[in-house]
Amino acid sequence: MPEHHPFTIYNASAGSGKTFTLVKEYLKILFNSSNQYLFKNILAITFTNKAVAEMKDRIIETLKQFSEPSIVENPNPMFSAICEDLKMKPEILHNKATKLLNTIIHNYAAFDISTIDGFTHKLIRTFAHDLKLPLNFEVELDQDALLNEAVDSLINKAGTNEALTKILVDFAIEKADDDKSWDVAFDFNKIAKLLVNENDIPFIETLKNKSLDDFKVLKAQLKKEISTEEIRVVEKAQAILTLIEEAGLEFNDFSGSYLPKHFQKLADENFNVNFDAKWQEDLESKTLYPKRVNSDIASIIEQIQPQIALAFAETKAGVFHHKFLKSFYKNITPLSVLNAINNELNALKLDQNKMLISEFNSIISNEIKEQPTPFIYERIGEKFNHYFIDEFQDTSVMQWENLIPLLGNSLSTLTGSTMLVGDAKQAIYRWRGGKAEQFIDLFNTKNFPFPVKQEVKNLPENYRSFKEIVHFNNGFFKFLAHDVFNSDDYKKLYEHSKQDITKNENGYVELSFLDIEKDDDRDELFSESVLKTIQRCLENNFELQDICILVRKKKEGVAIANYLSQNKIPIVSSETLLLSNSPEVCFISDLLALLIQPKNNEIKISVLNYLATLFNIDDKHEFFTNHINLPLSELFKKLEAFHIFVNSTVLVQLPLYDLAETIVRGFNLVKTSNAYIQFYLDIILDFSQKKGSDISGFLTYFEKKKDSLSIVSPKGQNAVQIMTIHKSKGLEFPVVIFPYADLDIYRELEPKEWFKIDKDKYHGFSHTLLNYNKDFENYGEEGHRIYTNHKSEQELDNINLLYVTLTRAVEQLYVISKNDSALKDEYKAKKYSGLFINYLTHLGLWNAAQSTYSFGVSKKSTQAQVDSKETIIQHQFISTSKEYHNIKVVTKSGFLWDTNQEKAIEKGNLIHNIMAHIHTKNDIDNVITDFITASTINKEQASALKQLVLQIVEHPKLENYFNENDTIYNERDIITKDGFILRPDRVLVNSKNEAVIIDYKTGTENKKHEQQLQLYQDVLEDMKITVKKKILVYTNDDILVKDV
Repeated sequence: MPEHHPFTIYNASAGSGKTFTLVKEYLKILFNSSNQYLFKNILAITFTNKAVAEMKDRIIETLKQFSEPSIVENPNPMFSAICEDLKMKPEILHNKATKLLNTIIHNYAAFDISTIDGFTHKLIRTFAHDLKLPLNFEVELDQDALLNEAVDSLINKAGTNEALTKILVDFAIEKADDDKSWDVAFDFNKIAKLLVNENDIPFIETLKNKSLDDFKVLKAQLKKEISTEEIRVVEKAQAILTLIEEAGLEFNDFSGSYLPKHFQKLADENFNVNFDAKWQEDLESKTLYPKRVNSDIASIIEQIQPQIALAFAETKAGVFHHKFLKSFYKNITPLSVLNAINNELNALKLDQNKMLISEFNSIISNEIKEQPTPFIYERIGEKFNHYFIDEFQDTSVMQWENLIPLLGNSLSTLTGSTMLVGDAKQAIYRWRGGKAEQFIDLFNTKNFPFPVKQEVKNLPENYRSFKEIVHFNNGFFKFLAHDVFNSDDYKKLYEHSKQDITKNENGYVELSFLDIEKDDDRDELFSESVLKTIQRCLENNFELQDICILVRKKKEGVAIANYLSQNKIPIVSSETLLLSNSPEVCFISDLLALLIQPKNNEIKISVLNYLATLFNIDDKHEFFTNHINLPLSELFKKLEAFHIFVNSTVLVQLPLYDLAETIVRGFNLVKTSNAYIQFYLDIILDFSQKKGSDISGFLTYFEKKKDSLSIVSPKGQNAVQIMTIHKSKGLEFPVVIFPYADLDIYRELEPKEWFKIDKDKYHGFSHTLLNYNKDFENYGEEGHRIYTNHKSEQELDNINLLYVTLTRAVEQLYVISKNDSALKDEYKAKKYSGLFINYLTHLGLWNAAQSTYSFGVSKKSTQAQVDSKETIIQHQFISTSKEYHNIKVVTKSGFLWDTNQEKAIEKGNLIHNIMAHIHTKNDIDNVITDFITASTINKEQASALKQLVLQIVEHPKLENYFNENDTIYNERDIITKDGFILRPDRVLVNSKNEAVIIDYKTGTENKKHEQQLQLYQDVLEDMKITVKKKILVYTNDDILVKDV
């Protein structure tokens, strides 16, 4: 038997057979055991639901293949590899696979392959009671919506909380003074996202106990420091200007007058000065004057040069300290309300019984911290013995720390094992906590989380891409290793990124560079080039469905999608899949809005516009004119001419889901099944189950979510796919086109960094949040450390993004970039376009007059493979109204009123239930009507029951107890001191705290009934309520009233 290492790490580059390896190692554990149920003790974790489904399918599909009798004679690569690794005969492996497949299929729920979030969710759900969480909590995936609600709730409190109101007003004024929008909600919504971002949570914890007053004191201190620093810099600058003047020197005695002008700006309180200029280098020793000045002036300048150089260094430090303080000050207000937003968020979660998905990791982290054997892992640890973690480079720090005790427990046993698979070059989720450095440290053996050392294995082959693509990527990324990275670890990562070629087909790579001037329409030029590339691919025998266009930003994808649609190229993109892009969905939403706003002509025009298209009306103007001013009921009546028979009065009385389905059916919106409408109805159903049948509430919800609600991409469509690079991870396509390949590596949208500060100096604050920019390099040692680290991370993240893009292609890769050859070298190296140009220069191929460079042959070299699995399409939209279901509702009471005994029991129960809803005589008719509406009784029964109820309410001994003078408690629970629950039928309490108890009974008189009333009296008197009277009412054929 081959030696099995308990802790293995696979360093798997793109297309290297990672899934094959995972499935192989998973099955080897199962086949190597005589326990058919061992799969219940294996947990495989990956990062998306799609990856979970694929891995499960792959394992089941592999077992199905192994179960085929022909596999013994004609083994596939997986079968041969497992036979060889386990030294097992093919017949034995085949028999084991057959039994194992059968066992897994019959115990599928225990076949545990899960996302990391799914696993933590299951863990928390299992131990909800121990973790003091509500047992039926709902997981909120739409975190932004809840955060926005919390911010709105906080802002609505302005005016009721004085301190908060002052903060909001001051901040609005500060923003207005900076010529920014005074809308504080925008800033607070941005800052609120810190509450759910794992990277920020440790720093947020340091602010937890800070009050609004603490921030107020800090703000006052910063304001004072900013003013002091300004004065200091101005005085130093003024002192140098005075020194120059007293020395009899003019500004033009200095080279280019740069130096005195610099100090003049500072003296004029203009701190927006440049510190990157050439003249500022070596001020202590360089010549500061031009050749034309005489020796006396030169001598004077040389004498005061040390003072000038010192003042320059001091004012430079002062200017950057001033910038640091202003940046510090700027974020204080949003940070100060973070606790308040968090309080609102917690209140909302409690009220709505929700938990944010982002909380899972921190809940587990807090629970297992400082526990040698965390109790929530004890039972789990007994269950699972083998762990597989896929896409490890995307694991966050907290996720990994939470998993370590679990994996450690497994590795401490003789039979346990752990396998991690990942590729640090495909780590592109830093913004949501994924940290490639964890994986880098593990496979570089810098970090040893367990007593058992890791065995690191590389998967060197590329099984995905054709020769030229692998060859190009090998050369390009090895070149970038030396051309881009400042970090040695990152440099080493890409130096060793070379993959072995396994495919014999040539493949094709093409780089093209567009000449884009400042006034040109970038979107149009890139889109035009994409269209030409698609047309060439079609000429080379590729299908539209073979082609995928990858973009960095959604808006780039939208621009290309619009251009291709205009040019009649079928496309599938996240935008085309949005529900809000379906005319039918928009019509249903508009009609729902019109039902609650019947006088809103803007909505009515939208509805009429769709109907004009639906009815093929040529003269839309006349159609609008004839219908726009009609009341809703008349408008619907007019539609009968077009065979639409819908009653607006009936519509508004329907529950939300039935209403939407009736609109779909009534307006014949679906000829065959429509995925957009079906998904829209699913969303309505989900909303109505959680929030009720509130049309207005649903429309508000849909308006907020419409940019993220989309149908699943349909398979088998012959259309070009457009997707973001992040979405493409883990996928492959015969042809990849990458336009807009001129990204600036160091450009970001409003980046922020946490900055360590002196706790003693700043009132117990240990960290603050600053807007990140290149000034950080001059914010002392801490600033320089953050600047270097941030820059290195930007380099890795953006080169990783490029790596993911260029490794998706199987046969052909087209990169469409911009000709940035005119840029200086330092700027060229910051952009993807410059990196491609530098690489071509390195190969000796770059020519400024040439715009296209190709490697390999552009003709398709393989035959299209037909997918044997046909997509099943549901052509019919199944929906019928309740009236046509032919279902007769048999009420419980109607069914029971067949025998004398059952009639008596049911009648007594009904009287009981009706009396529970009656406070005064005036309630009788309404209550009886409600019971008929709910199908509890029919009209015939209602008549008989009403007579009995009137006999009770109008009885001479009872009529005084059915007035509005007393407080009435019908069917209210009373908890005794011993914890028992009593429920009297009716208790009346007057203003003197005196009570009358009434209880309704059926059948013969019984001593137990009187004892029951005595119990009620005792418990009420314990509550300091005096019981004046107890009455039993027997409701048989006659009414008997008995005082007890």
